[in-house]
Amino acid sequence: MTPSRLAIAVSTCLFISVSPAWAADLAYKKLSGTSFELVLSSDSSLTVDQAQTMMAEPAAKLCNGKIPEFGKYKFNRDEPLAGQAAEGKTSFSMVQILNCVADIPERPKLASSKLSEDDIARFKIEGKKLSNAYMSAIDNGYYEVAYNMLSKGLKNTSTLEEWQTRTSAYQTQIGKQVSRDLWRITVYDNPANAQQAGTYIAVDYETRQSIAPVTCGYLMWFQPAGTKNNFTLMREEYGHIPEDILKATAAGDVVKLRKQMGCKI
Repeated sequence: MTPSRLAIAVSTCLFISVSPAWAADLAYKKLSGTSFELVLSSDSSLTVDQAQTMMAEPAAKLCNGKIPEFGKYKFNRDEPLAGQAAEGKTSFSMVQILNCVADIPERPKLASSKLSEDDIARFKIEGKKLSNAYMSAIDNGYYEVAYNMLSKGLKNTSTLEEWQTRTSAYQTQIGKQVSRDLWRITVYDNPANAQQAGTYIAVDYETRQSIAPVTCGYLMWFQPAGTKNNFTLMREEYGHIPEDILKATAAGDVVKLRKQMGCKI
């Protein structure tokens, strides 16, 4: 599908700007009924936060009443890293997946828990087991197994075929998994700020892939209150740093980028 240009203010406008120093061209193509691929190009280097801020308003327009949620992103390989200095004129290009969802379960805030220490330990084991199973299924190409672990809300945003196409394309982009570190598992017991009552398990992870040495993200598992249903995956976020960009980036900038991506610091 040929990318389209997204009008921001009026149909003839091809550029977005959030400050006098920033101007960018935003193209998009539709991946499914509820997801898009956005490509932000600029002559100025931007951080991930700056780029996503610039895409926020057009993303809301694309979602047309649904809630925009940014998913995975990447920097085009022939472009400098966001925020990285380049000789002469810089050129920035970021590819961002946008999902339009009816409701976004945010990461809950910690609150006083009524769970016993044994319950918390049991849920942490469950979160680790689920996350390993989900990621292993994807890494080994068992996409239907992984898809069946998604919540009803996530399944409503994509069919199995659509989800598999996007997921397998991303696996090709980052390569086979070399190592996996589930470095933080947090249990939330019916937190007051959650949109649904129940138990949440957040699993922060970092993997090393054969093409992308740094891939970071988190998985949010959920079990509704008062049920014995299996946990399902309510939310997933991740990003990666390709090897060529990692090698070309100063150590201090890598630390900043890792922090932006939610990696272990």
